[in-house]
Amino acid sequence: MTERISLTIEQWMALREDGHEAPPIWFTVVGGSMRPLIRVNRDQVMLESANPDDIKVGDIVLFPGNYRGGNYCLHRVFKLDGDMVQTFGDANSRPDGWFARKNILGKVKLIKKDKRIIECDDPKVRKRAKRWCALWKIRPLLMLPYRAIDKIKRITSKKKANINQ
Repeated sequence: MTERISLTIEQWMALREDGHEAPPIWFTVVGGSMRPLIRVNRDQVMLESANPDDIKVGDIVLFPGNYRGGNYCLHRVFKLDGDMVQTFGDANSRPDGWFARKNILGKVKLIKKDKRIIECDDPKVRKRAKRWCALWKIRPLLMLPYRAIDKIKRITSKKKANINQ
């Protein structure tokens, strides 16, 4: 049986810097930029160390970034150009800026959605991701139902909060 330990991303990165093989870590995603594939505060991802030279278009990677007050960002690789990479959140309407490949901290290997596990390197999953990336110009339209549901949830939670006061 494998022992479970808790690490922050900073501790996990420190292991890598010390020359150790950093174990894969699981964490719950708190941002909505990778919806509908990864649901906010619900789905978990397994992050593993990755050689930046082995990263491919379609991989979901973690990199440093100040997004909505967070220190890290989890987005899909959209384009590669030599030592530079451009990412794109699945729910976003435009790609992120370019950054150095060496800034990639890790790659998502598995996604846990309730009791289902999605293997990110599965050819079917990669094919679906490629199709989703190709639809980037019409993503805002495709994401409208999700945004409407979010708005309804926000309104409902505000009403509940007002009732409970």
